[in-house]
Amino acid sequence: MKKLTISIFTIMLLSLATFSQETFFTQIDDDSFHNPMDILIKQDGNMLFCSQYQLANYSWNSIMFEVDNSGEIVNEWTFNNTGDEYLRCARMLQLDDHIYLFGEGRKNNTADVSMLKFDMQLNEVEHYRYNINGIDPGRLFPLKVLCRDNLFHIVGLARLTNTYQPPFYLKTSPSGIMLNSSYYNPGPYVEMWPQDFYLSPGSDNLFTICQDWNVNNNSWAHFIIFDKTMSVVSDLPITTGSLGFIMLSYTIFRDSDSTFYLAHNYWDINQPGGWNSEVTRFDLNGNTLNSFVFQCTEDSASWTAHYNGMDTLPDGNLILCTTWNLDREFNVQQEPTKIMLFKLSPTLDLIWQKYLFGEEGMYEAYGVKAHPDGGIVVLGAYSPTPSTNPDIKEVFLMKTDSDGLLTGIENEKQKISSTEAILYPNPAREQITVDFSRLYTSATLQLMDISGKTVFRTQLTSNRQTIDISALPAGTYLYRISNQKGLEETGKLVVN
Repeated sequence: MKKLTISIFTIMLLSLATFSQETFFTQIDDDSFHNPMDILIKQDGNMLFCSQYQLANYSWNSIMFEVDNSGEIVNEWTFNNTGDEYLRCARMLQLDDHIYLFGEGRKNNTADVSMLKFDMQLNEVEHYRYNINGIDPGRLFPLKVLCRDNLFHIVGLARLTNTYQPPFYLKTSPSGIMLNSSYYNPGPYVEMWPQDFYLSPGSDNLFTICQDWNVNNNSWAHFIIFDKTMSVVSDLPITTGSLGFIMLSYTIFRDSDSTFYLAHNYWDINQPGGWNSEVTRFDLNGNTLNSFVFQCTEDSASWTAHYNGMDTLPDGNLILCTTWNLDREFNVQQEPTKIMLFKLSPTLDLIWQKYLFGEEGMYEAYGVKAHPDGGIVVLGAYSPTPSTNPDIKEVFLMKTDSDGLLTGIENEKQKISSTEAILYPNPAREQITVDFSRLYTSATLQLMDISGKTVFRTQLTSNRQTIDISALPAGTYLYRISNQKGLEETGKLVVN
């Protein structure tokens, strides 16, 4: 197994009345190109994350790490692909005293869904393989796995041809017994990609959100209820209040027997050039009950975390995770990005918004999970900007406190922080831009020289505003972004 060099930066932030929350940033420095897949929070509070990673020879391998609450790696496991055996990890679950890893498998040129069983120290116990009755696919992707009544429910995508890619459903026991195998078969030219699903109590139906590449009924997304044979119980084309289309990075989960939440990206035809992020609460008839929209300006974008963009916090509120200023999903880019967290009420009112970022770097969110201690766990990938190698994107896991704060974590390589307001570029020459939380409608920007004298002051009347500073002499200034509603951010600005 390839030896990994590990960068771990930890800090104790806050002692609460009933528990202490530690925050950390743990990055795996292995010079590989990562596609981080899933986070699992064990019953003891430790966290697991898995990733597919690609080496210089373009072979894909799978890796899984366990970290404690300070970010220290305590266990790890690696699967190296060979010409005869292949695994790309996808999802993880814990049941009793075992960890289960699900992924896209292949052995002796036969595609399968793989389920690997581990003990609590990540020692492999068993490897089970499943096929879908009635088809001979080129690939099988397990996209989401749920456990109910000590049984595993797996929904994924079968790739048969470029014009026939149907969803499938598997039901298995922890001992490896396949209890159900079925797929959606309405006819040729089906490209219906399941993105996420949930199970309602007392129902064997699968409540799914699917990407429809054929754009049936003028909709890119369909809320489809399948029965266990993958026959359609109902098919509801999803539309939102935004004018445009929604695409990829869906997260769906149940709110009640009659309502659900959907997080997604959308592109507004009236505002070309930028992707926006949205959470909508629907009833089962497709009626919009509540919505939250983060709308970007034309020269930026917001991408919902790719595989799990939303979760429920212990206090009953929601956490949404997105990547700000990401030009395109999954690729290394030259411009810095930031990760955004939004805390939303059950009726999707904004409670707070935070930016998480380093001084220079592309930070891309792949998933978010609420920790039982109230903290927020984010899985992502990092590459420096400007990029020195487009084939390197390294995986990281970080944990904030319950307020989305992550401070004081730095070394000579990276500085990780969180804030309600960002100022860039820094250093600057003639202009700066200030972004601040959508929780506020206005703020004040104040610049002071090193003696503390105010040399510049302006009102910010929008959440993203560009300011002319060409009249300022070169030097180092202190900045303050504040208002009477509670916004208070300070830092240093270098003007060249």
